[in-house]
Amino acid sequence: MHRRQFLFTLIAGLGAAASTTAWAQAALGGTLPAAGQSVGVAVAGQTYTPLNTPAPAAGSKIEVLEFFSYGCPHCHDFSEPFERWSRKQARDVVVQRVPVTFGRPQWVVLGRLFYTIQILKMPQLDAAVFAAIHRQGRTLYEDQAVLQWAANQPGVNADKFKEVYYSQAVTDAMKKADAMAMSYQIDAVPSIVVGGRYKMLQQRGMNFNDLLANTDAVIRMARKSA
Repeated sequence: MHRRQFLFTLIAGLGAAASTTAWAQAALGGTLPAAGQSVGVAVAGQTYTPLNTPAPAAGSKIEVLEFFSYGCPHCHDFSEPFERWSRKQARDVVVQRVPVTFGRPQWVVLGRLFYTIQILKMPQLDAAVFAAIHRQGRTLYEDQAVLQWAANQPGVNADKFKEVYYSQAVTDAMKKADAMAMSYQIDAVPSIVVGGRYKMLQQRGMNFNDLLANTDAVIRMARKSA
């Protein structure tokens, strides 16, 4: 989802509308013409683009970042395939998700929600948030709406959740996430960055599995060049 698409998507979300899978997949990391579709390979300018300003290496690990938002229907569609793929990665690969706001107050709320879930170590709420927004039509775009929703989730201590949600730790995490999105020049979500150096691209007609197969190829390339 690009920045200019945000308002459209927010309105669509208020009406509990769902995007088509093909359109959702087209948002991943940018779209290229469908000339000679490449799958399972690392080809500069086709399946990935080198970043102008690479980030420092994360020690001996290869870091894979997914930039996303709970409010993005494409991210919702991508969440389950990406989670399955993440669980299959080797020990030298570290997969992290980074909430993107694009400066939108509604997505700031969702970013705070993400980091609250992370700090409280309640991963079961992750899928619940996506479901609430994109399947149940809940509008979790204000602080009180989020806190009320969370208070009704199984296993949630409402007071603790509220404390963490408004904490400095969450505020600091959000500042870091915004800085990362700017540094990597993220202008659409979901987007994948490998090793702080390579941003994944997608050709028209590729599905989620194709994109992740290409990501595997870029990980192998990053491993060899480490």
